[in-house]
Amino acid sequence: MKTKTIISTILILTSFSSFGQFSRQKIETDSSNIEIIRNSVYHIYEEAYKNKDSVWYSVHFIKDTTRLNTEGWRTKDDKYLGVWKEYNFDKELMYIRDYDNATCEINKDLYPFYDLLEKMKLKADSLIISTYSKEFFERHVRFDFNCATYDQEGYVGSWVEPIERKPTKFLFRYQVKLNASECYDEMIGIELDENGEYIPNEGFWNNYGFEMVNSNSKTFKIDKNKAIEIAKSKGLQTNDLSKVSEFLKWEKFKKPEFYNGQFRYYITEFTDEIKDIKTKGRSRIIYKYNVYSFDPWTGEFIEKKRMKRVREWGKK
Repeated sequence: MKTKTIISTILILTSFSSFGQFSRQKIETDSSNIEIIRNSVYHIYEEAYKNKDSVWYSVHFIKDTTRLNTEGWRTKDDKYLGVWKEYNFDKELMYIRDYDNATCEINKDLYPFYDLLEKMKLKADSLIISTYSKEFFERHVRFDFNCATYDQEGYVGSWVEPIERKPTKFLFRYQVKLNASECYDEMIGIELDENGEYIPNEGFWNNYGFEMVNSNSKTFKIDKNKAIEIAKSKGLQTNDLSKVSEFLKWEKFKKPEFYNGQFRYYITEFTDEIKDIKTKGRSRIIYKYNVYSFDPWTGEFIEKKRMKRVREWGKK
C-alpha cells in the first residue's frame, strides 16, 4: 500500500474560466495551506503521493460538499492526466474525458447541440486530412476538446459545456504531437461558419491557417537525433544536451488566407548570458542562443541564426 502525504490545500473557484476576477484570502497553518476565493462555487482538495510528480484533485460543490463535481490526476504544472469524470450539481454524469488518449465521451442527454458540434468537427477534421494527409492526421493530430462556439450574442460554450443556444460560429483547436512524449498545444486552429465553411483568419484567435506543403509526403519526417547531428555539422558545438532544446513552432504570415503560415522545427543551443543587475531602476538579463531551423515535413536543414531572449524587471 502506498504511503500518502496530504498537502491539505483547498482552492475555491467561481468557475473554470481563466477570465474570472476573484477576491482571494490566504490562510497558513503549521500543516496546511488554505486559499479562499470569495463568491465561490467549488472546493478543490489536493492530495499528493510521495516521490510522484502528480497531484490528485477532488472538486466538490460548496453548496453541498458531498456532491462531487470532478476528480483526477494532474501534474504539478497543471496538465491533466488519465481519465476525469465530471458531474453537475444534480449528480448527473456530464462526460468522461481521457487526457492520455485524447477521447471524450459526452452524455448527449445534457448536450442538446452536441450532434451539430460533432458534425462541424468532422468538417474541420476533413480539412486537415485533405490539406495534409490521413497519415499526418492519425499520427500527429489530437483534438483539443476545449473548443469555442459563438452566436450573434457572443460566446455559447465548448465541447464539454452544455450549449443552451444554437452556435453559428465554431472554433476548433488541435494539438500536434511529434512522438509519444512531444505534444504541442494549439498548433492548428480552424474557424467555421454556420454552414461549415472555412473562415480565413486575419488576426483574431491567434491567426491560424494551413501550410502549403511542397514535399510529396505530407506527413512529418523530422527526427530529433538526426536533427541534432545535422546541427553539429552546421556549428552546434556542445555535447551537453542540457544546453540544447528542441521544439515545434507554428509561424504565422498574418494574412486572411487559407495558406497562412508554416511549421518549423528548431534546435536551440544556449551560448551566453549577459546580466545588467541594478539596485535601483530597470534590471535585465539577456540570454543568447544559436538556432538551427528544420522543415519538419522533410527533415531538411533550412538555416542557422542567432536569437536572444530578454528578461527585465524593476521600475523604469
